[in-house]
Amino acid sequence: MVKKIIISHFNNVAAILQNNKIQEIVVISNTYQVNDIYIGTVQKIFSSINAAFIRLGKYGKSGFIHISDIKPLKRGRYINHITDILSINQLILVQVIKEPTLNKGPRLTSNIHLYGKYLVLMPFCNTISISNKIYDQNERTYLYALAVLLKPETMGLLFKPSAKGVPEAALIQDLDILKNQWIFIQKTIIASSFPTLIYKDEDLIKKIVRDFYEEGIKKIIIDSKDGLKLLYYYLNKWNCISPITNIKLQFYNKQECILEQFNIKQTIKEALKPKVKLTSGGYIIIENNEAFTVIDVNSGSFNKTDNSREAILRTNFYAAIEIAQQLKIRNINGVVIVDFIDMHSQRDQLQLLEHFSKLLKFDNAKPQIVQLSELGLVELTRRRRGQSLQEIFGTMNIYENSYLESSFKSTVSISRQNLEKRLLVHKNIRSLFFRKQFTKSIILQMKEYKPINKIHSEIKYFSCIDRINTVIFFNPKANYIVPLIFYLVFIQSRLI
Repeated sequence: MVKKIIISHFNNVAAILQNNKIQEIVVISNTYQVNDIYIGTVQKIFSSINAAFIRLGKYGKSGFIHISDIKPLKRGRYINHITDILSINQLILVQVIKEPTLNKGPRLTSNIHLYGKYLVLMPFCNTISISNKIYDQNERTYLYALAVLLKPETMGLLFKPSAKGVPEAALIQDLDILKNQWIFIQKTIIASSFPTLIYKDEDLIKKIVRDFYEEGIKKIIIDSKDGLKLLYYYLNKWNCISPITNIKLQFYNKQECILEQFNIKQTIKEALKPKVKLTSGGYIIIENNEAFTVIDVNSGSFNKTDNSREAILRTNFYAAIEIAQQLKIRNINGVVIVDFIDMHSQRDQLQLLEHFSKLLKFDNAKPQIVQLSELGLVELTRRRRGQSLQEIFGTMNIYENSYLESSFKSTVSISRQNLEKRLLVHKNIRSLFFRKQFTKSIILQMKEYKPINKIHSEIKYFSCIDRINTVIFFNPKANYIVPLIFYLVFIQSRLI
């Protein structure tokens, strides 16, 4: 099986392909991400549930932390009440362990973990752990003895599965990088006296090489020369390139976008749709809710056999293959309930569960089948690994856009003659704007302005349709997103 990685450095999107079929999509988000480290202040304390809300910045959602996630602050003491540890407006160092959902903030912990290629450094946890995926007992004994010699005092070490068979020099180098990273974080903490971001894992290429690169990867394709240099740097830094490895690095320089060339963009669009067609003729419906995800299997037009029992079993088998694929592509997390087509034979049910469990073993998020309920529902859980595609790209759903566009056109009627006069301000014309970062993230889907008559010197003669996130033309420093060319033309018209 040929595996390769496609990286769009300009779009901060990557995809893992196996036999030219997309298996997983990786997206770097500008909001809260797993492993982000913050200095926060205690905003609210709920003593009844032993939990607190932590303010992470001037804007954005507050994070949630439970007493079980603040063990480093206990310092070996036996404490049952969170009020004995935290107080209002107290500064606390926290790390994101679960990204926010639509209505919930991020889940936090005070037990900081710094992730490397082979090691995980735990500054507040004085333990040594070795991944259960390293099965060789001699290797485990060797790594444990090495950890005793290398481990910094009062800190903990965890060996990842990728540490198996790695030379000592690479492990020592990885540990030195993590220790320097922790020293930098400590210095930043000393200089901070208010809620702020301390460390963010925002380098897509570093994340891909660290978390997704393995021996089975045969090719990595990237659309940026600078990204290609950075990719080679990280591969060489972590000893991923050697005469033994047979990996090819390729620079994509075609005119067509790399996301369209490898069907990544279309896959994301399809992943936002609830209906997924099966090769057998049936289909599945995926509905995302806040508490859990429901997947319904339907036979559709499947009629390849006269035996109804065999037809139902085959449809469920095809559906199980597609569901295992969609769980990885959409990054569906939490509780998942699958409603397969009803099967009265207990033998068929066991065959389906065995087949489904084998498919789920290839998922790194470790899905676990809980049970097959009396109503024929398969209940399973999948570990949360970042936000799902629905949470990231939900606002870009083509159905929502078409609905908003049609409703907008029905509310504001503009004739065809004035169509060319409209000024469209899109979110992707960043090169025309002033170079300034926003302190508050506001997504500009599309803004439309139309002159009623000629452009006059008074604001009342200029119709602004979007009254929520209004762009100010007369004082561009107030918003920093007005194209210079338009502003100059407008000033000239006023002087005339």
